[in-house]
Amino acid sequence: MENEFKKENTDNIKSRLTRHKLEEEQAELKRKKEIELEDKRQELKSIIFDDKPKSKLSKDNDNNPNIAKQNVYEKKPKKIIGTHIFLALTIIIALAFLAFAIYDSFNRVNQIYQIINASLICLITIGLVITFRRAYNKHKRMGVIFTALLLIVLMVFNVLHLLGLIKLPKQSAIPDFNDTTITEAIKWAEANNIKYDQVFEYSDNIEKYKIISQNPKAETLTKNIDNASFAVSNGPDYNKEVIISDMTGWDIDEVVKVIDENFLNNVTVNYEENKETKKDIVTSQNKSGNITRNEAITFTVSLGDKANLTPISLKNLKNMTVFKATLYLKRHGIDFELKYEFSDTVAKGNVISSEPKEKTTVKPDDKITLTISKGKEIIVPELKNMKMSEVTKWIINNNLKIKYSDKYDNDIKSGRVIEATYKKGDIIEEETTVGIVVSKGKLKLPTFNDLAAFKAWANKYEIKYEIKEEFNDDLKKDEIIKFSVNPGKTIDPKDTIIVYVSKGKAVEVPNFTGKSKSEIQKQCDSLNINCSFTTSYSTSVKEGNAISQSIKAGMQIAEGDNIQIVIATKTKNTSTNKNNSSNSGNNNSNSSSNSSSSGSSSSNTSCQITNTYTFYWAPGSTYEQTVAMLKNQNPYVKSWSFNRTDACSNGNKANGTICKASISDGGQYNNCSSVSVTIVG
Repeated sequence: MENEFKKENTDNIKSRLTRHKLEEEQAELKRKKEIELEDKRQELKSIIFDDKPKSKLSKDNDNNPNIAKQNVYEKKPKKIIGTHIFLALTIIIALAFLAFAIYDSFNRVNQIYQIINASLICLITIGLVITFRRAYNKHKRMGVIFTALLLIVLMVFNVLHLLGLIKLPKQSAIPDFNDTTITEAIKWAEANNIKYDQVFEYSDNIEKYKIISQNPKAETLTKNIDNASFAVSNGPDYNKEVIISDMTGWDIDEVVKVIDENFLNNVTVNYEENKETKKDIVTSQNKSGNITRNEAITFTVSLGDKANLTPISLKNLKNMTVFKATLYLKRHGIDFELKYEFSDTVAKGNVISSEPKEKTTVKPDDKITLTISKGKEIIVPELKNMKMSEVTKWIINNNLKIKYSDKYDNDIKSGRVIEATYKKGDIIEEETTVGIVVSKGKLKLPTFNDLAAFKAWANKYEIKYEIKEEFNDDLKKDEIIKFSVNPGKTIDPKDTIIVYVSKGKAVEVPNFTGKSKSEIQKQCDSLNINCSFTTSYSTSVKEGNAISQSIKAGMQIAEGDNIQIVIATKTKNTSTNKNNSSNSGNNNSNSSSNSSSSGSSSSNTSCQITNTYTFYWAPGSTYEQTVAMLKNQNPYVKSWSFNRTDACSNGNKANGTICKASISDGGQYNNCSSVSVTIVG
């Protein structure tokens, strides 16, 4: 029995040892699996974040559980090429954006602001890339801090700028002058050395002398502006046509509203006693329908029964318009007389005072005196050499009108007055029109691409010029070859500019005599010249062949010019022969080979039918100069007829001006043409 107990005890011990060994094996297996999983986690982390392994344990430590629990074996992470390419591309885009923003800022008003903003955005982008790259490295957290600080700086900077606490310099730009006076615009233009034009336009809505529109538009950089133009209000157009209804039966107060709304300025209101019609009702009107604002129009208004009129306490009439002040008196049956005085404080046409004064009791048929303002007594200063900004300010301050023109002057600086219609010391009233001629500075020949533009410029500024035609294979007819002075060069306004103009490609005229009409036509078409045909009786030339030609063979003409060819015929015709004998005689003088080819008279007539020429108007500064220039520029005219006049029909009285001519400027003529010209002189 004891043996059995020992045996059983031995079996139990073996069983416990086996179980303990099994538990150790399972624990070891679990530990190895944990190490393997940790290795995989470290490897994945290294791949994603590209971090270097913190440490590398030797394989000998794998069997040491204590070391394994403290240190995890980490494999070297793999680098992903795609991630690096993406981050590099992001930085390249940020730098490209910065470069573009800086380039674009040169055409922006807020240049400095744009550059700073773009630079901060670029730095923030780079900071974000660094943060993304290093975010999981606990030893390199400065990227995150740097990015956060940049974002804070950007926000604070923008807030301070929007609040106006940070003011950055701006590039100079043209302001918005709309609804400001022209004086402000001219001051700006002169301060920035910008040439300017001012055009006065009528406006019912914009106050007189204020700017209606401008070109270029507001905020355009000054450095990109060569010339500025301003449309300035000249107040309502009193020549404008309006439609006025027949207001018979209306109350006079309603009529006055219509008068004001339509800017009628020549209205007369007459009150008459009318016992049958209620007081202040219009009984008649002399005009209605389409009328101009300054056209005289009269309304007759009922005064009612004059016996019912009562005395009134005269109200304050000062500064009322003469129309409304007299209307007030008329509707109460009070007589009045007007006298006029200068006033520095009361606008022209308004009441300065009344006699008796306000609050005085006046009865119907009493007479009072109204003193009406003539406006300021204006003494004209020395306008010559004055800046246009100063002239304009003087015009506006004194309620004057201005008639503006300009011309070149080598002595007076650009933008200063050359001459005016009134001299220093003259006394004028308000609303007087003052003519001002402003200097455009020294005359420099602009660049012109076509003859018409040059002639328009020269005629506008009374620049003398002469046109000379030359053959040119590269330029079409009437295109400019060159000028006697180079564009941009300063010239004396008294000098004459010579313009060399293309006659087109030169064509040598063939010998058409003896050839048939069809042969001649083919040859003309191939040479691009216009050939016209007439007939003449001939016994020596075959019928249908050419007898003569209007331009000698071998001479040069331009493409598109005309040549007349005389074709032989065997048929006699008195009228035809008479005409063609002239042609034959003329052409025989041009071609010796054909001198005896026609049986008709060979005597020369007074002119020759040749190719056509362009007629040029050439105005000078005097009658005699214009005559000489016309003859010089149109040498092939057969005869001239010149007529003097004191002024053209349009009122132009400038000496040397061509009022009219029998051939228009740019028209065609030949050397049989007679020209009649009317010139101021």
